[in-house]
Parts: sequence; C-alpha cells; structure tokens
Amino acid sequence: MANPGNSFKWALIEEMKQWGISDLKIYSEVYVGSRFVGMKRKLDIVLECNGASMGIEAKTQQSSGTAYQKLSYTLEDAKRSPIPTLIVFSGEQIQPDVKAMIISSGIGLEIEWSPENGFGFGRDILKQRILIELGLDWLRDQEHRRVH
Repeated sequence: MANPGNSFKWALIEEMKQWGISDLKIYSEVYVGSRFVGMKRKLDIVLECNGASMGIEAKTQQSSGTAYQKLSYTLEDAKRSPIPTLIVFSGEQIQPDVKAMIISSGIGLEIEWSPENGFGFGRDILKQRILIELGLDWLRDQEHRRVH
C-alpha cells in the first residue's frame, strides 16, 4: 500500500500543475533552513514564481497515530523556515484541538482529501493563499463581478 503522506504530497503537486500558472516551478523534498532541533529541514514542496518562493508542508493522518506530535513539530519548523511556509493538512483522524492550533497559527490550512476520492473542500482557498503569497493576481483568477 502506498504511503498516504507521499500520496497526499503528490496529489497536491498534481493539483497545482492543473492550475496552469505560467512560470510556476514546483519542487519536491527540498532542504530549506533547519528544524527547530537544529537539523537540516526538508520541505515537502517548494514553489517558485517570478522571484518569489514559498514552502508547503503536506501532512495527512488517515488512521489513528501521532498526528498531534507530527503537526506540532511541523508548526515549529514552519515558523523557523527562511521562506513563507504553509502547512496543508488533511485527515479525519486529526483531533479538533490540533486542527484549531494549526489553523489559528495563520499558516495552517485544512483541505479535504482521501486516496480514494481525491480532493473535496479547501482547494480554492489553497490556490488563493498560494497566489497571494507568490504575489500573483489572485483576484483576476476568481470568477467575480465588478461593482460600479
């Protein structure tokens, strides 16, 4: 069986490729900065566009386990990152208090995803956050009506 964490990361990468953003470069498993314990830090995804960069930590918890510890460490690592880093997470097994901690940090975003069904809610917000962080015209990307 495939590792759900790797499957989630690659599903996010494929999703971002579908956006058709010219000049967007997507890298996987890039060393950027150091972990809060002083070791080299490898980000799951690094995006680069027009001179701007950002990292994404892709975390999923599809079964019971150590989500609290994993996401707590990820949050501390993201805060230390030398480039803006967003924690994108998914999983029914992540407890509400952990979700609240990550989201309230301002750098966490929950997105619905399962290996069987793909993405649900959260894709639009993810795209908007990425476009804003990279300094791209996120408003033009939206379907909207101009008010006169």
